[in-house]
Amino acid sequence: MLSFAFIGCGNAARFHADVLSGLNHRIIAVSARKQSPHIVAFAKEYQVPYIYDNWQKILAQEKPDALIVAVSWDQTEKIIEDVIKSGIPCLIEKPIALSSKKLIEIISATEKFNQNVLVGYNRRFYDFVPQLKRVIESEELISIELNMPEAVDFIAKTYSSNIIDHILFYMSSHWLDLLMYLIGDVRIDYMRRSGGEGNPNSYNGILYSIRYNIPVHFQANFNAPSQIAMAFNFKDTIYKLCPIEMMTVYGGMERLEPDDKVKFRRYIPRVIETYEISADYKPGFYRQMKNFIATCVEHNQTNEIGCTLNDALKVTELCEQIKGEIST
Repeated sequence: MLSFAFIGCGNAARFHADVLSGLNHRIIAVSARKQSPHIVAFAKEYQVPYIYDNWQKILAQEKPDALIVAVSWDQTEKIIEDVIKSGIPCLIEKPIALSSKKLIEIISATEKFNQNVLVGYNRRFYDFVPQLKRVIESEELISIELNMPEAVDFIAKTYSSNIIDHILFYMSSHWLDLLMYLIGDVRIDYMRRSGGEGNPNSYNGILYSIRYNIPVHFQANFNAPSQIAMAFNFKDTIYKLCPIEMMTVYGGMERLEPDDKVKFRRYIPRVIETYEISADYKPGFYRQMKNFIATCVEHNQTNEIGCTLNDALKVTELCEQIKGEIST
């Protein structure tokens, strides 16, 4: 049984705590900002004996085997350098930083401890991703479609309007990380940005897979009445993630003959297989935690799946390139 301490106690922290409870590990301490409305309920639900209103007190007074860092989206970069330097293995929710410049500073300052860090891009750990990755590596991939219609208005109401300018880092980076995990580095061949001055509400263009020499048809039209989706187009099949927690494999077409309701012949894609994620925990969190423990805490296997700080840097740089903040 391992002992964990939490910095932060919001929704993401609860998803991690659920997994740790299922794995029979202990949460020995939690910290949150002063007068946090959630910390008492969190401690009660997960039987946490020690509550702190300052994360630095956890580092000074507790000796957990690992830390879960799940603070507000704009606070991580302010504390994470010192947290990593503690030497305690850390699973850190994204975004680590809101600019590549800041993330480079963090990586440089904490290089000695980077092997102890996993970044919380849990989509890599969806149940069907290993199969999809094998298919990508063995079949003829022709193109990819990535649609990211983030519900910015809803997110801004939940947090604040300040998050709008950082929505690529906060939400869209999940899908971009999964994309690069599956196909490797990408470059931007073309990007059209539209919307208000200094705050575009849509990005549409072509990314290019360096490894597979194929285009990625990219669109991020915020608040669009659409679903997040990724489609991998092969010579004879299509593997589509839509909703993103489900993978459907299509092969060939079905012909629907005219009937009393529809007087003309129709053709629809034939569904070969459908894969859904286990609903026991927040999707991806269970396998991610198992990977974190094995690679960063116990160090009994190499990390071939989880997102490293350098992986997170690539995602951050891609977000900045999409926004036009740094050159491609």
